[in-house]
Amino acid sequence: MIFFAPGLPKWLNIENMRYLPFLCLLLALPARAQEPLRLEQAYSMAKQTHPLSEQGGLLRSASALRQEQIDKARLPEISWNAQASLQSEVVEFPFELPIPGGAGLDLPLYRFQTTADAQYSLYDGGRIEAKQEAEAAQLAVSEAQLEVELEPLKAQVNQYVFGILLQRERARILKSGLEQLAGRISQVEAGVEHGILLPGELRRLQAEQLRLQLEIIQVKSKTDALRLGLAVLLGQDVPEGVEFELPAPAAEILPSDLQRPELKLFEQQQQQVMAGLSGIEADQRPTVGAFLQAGFGAPNPLNFFDNSLSPFAMGGVRFTWNFVDWGKADRSRQLLSLQREMIGQRQAAFTTQIEQQEVQIRTEMAAIDPLIAQGQNIIRLQEEVLQQIDAQLREGTAVAADYITQSAAVREAQLQVEQYRLQKQQLYIQLLTLKGIL
Repeated sequence: MIFFAPGLPKWLNIENMRYLPFLCLLLALPARAQEPLRLEQAYSMAKQTHPLSEQGGLLRSASALRQEQIDKARLPEISWNAQASLQSEVVEFPFELPIPGGAGLDLPLYRFQTTADAQYSLYDGGRIEAKQEAEAAQLAVSEAQLEVELEPLKAQVNQYVFGILLQRERARILKSGLEQLAGRISQVEAGVEHGILLPGELRRLQAEQLRLQLEIIQVKSKTDALRLGLAVLLGQDVPEGVEFELPAPAAEILPSDLQRPELKLFEQQQQQVMAGLSGIEADQRPTVGAFLQAGFGAPNPLNFFDNSLSPFAMGGVRFTWNFVDWGKADRSRQLLSLQREMIGQRQAAFTTQIEQQEVQIRTEMAAIDPLIAQGQNIIRLQEEVLQQIDAQLREGTAVAADYITQSAAVREAQLQVEQYRLQKQQLYIQLLTLKGIL
């Protein structure tokens, strides 16, 4: 005999109950819990989505090309030159040249020369290395500047996240008030049926119910707008029920824990100035290079007795040293020293500004704790008053308007406390982002 449990499908009999665990597992597979969105992850997504983030790869590619271009200076320089000229007169000697055979010097009025010239640097005093060092320093400065430009995205993410959280708290409080109001409406309906309460009191409560429902719809609309704005900022869809994972408050945040990208930018700018010093030192060293010139000329530039188109070649070593620069290097060093000092002053001004903002945030956070405690006391007192009015409403000694007004006061007090809590949490996140910890 086969027995069927009441209310269950016929196929789910006693014999098939052994398959129930597997069925439950199968049904649970698609319903995976959505992972919470961490605030650090949102920051990273916002940076990756921003159009400026693509400039990082472009900056590195451009710098690699410039480094390759600088390195090409190590290779020989080869050029082809040609020149033709016609002149009005040539050199004439006022005396007979003691040339065997009695031949005179007859130079033509035209000149033609074409050459292939090659130059190779044997020693450049470290100029190429100095240019490569300056290029690497410039790339580091550009990348640090890009990070500084993307830093405000964190504040935008914080704005959206805490805006959504605040609207959710508002919706939660409104829904709770709506549930309590539904219970009161049921009680008033019973009172109207028994002639204890007037129908007008019921209609007032029903009107308040509709108003709360409308306010919940408006709150949902604001939440959706914030959620869609956050989705645009992050570059992907933000589900309606997404949970945000916020950093837990630490025991203490030391004032010295400053990790802002601006500090890295200042440091890279100092390194760039130091790279400029390397270039100045390299310019003061001598250079040694080899050269080779070969071609055809008429007349022969190496033998002016030969007027025909003749080949020629010349090679050697060239040494150059500007050992007197009239103090140019010293003035360049002074300019770089002034630049370093100005960078240091900007860094000190930035650090001072951060310290001032930190003091303000810490002061605001400390002032919220007594506000929360006071708000909780207000909620307790307002709820006690609401309970009294509720009892009076059931007895017919209070009107619905009193209950509506008092319930609104309770909701307002609850929302105020939640605003304080979210504000404190937002200030903590703001402090972490201000100091560059988050």
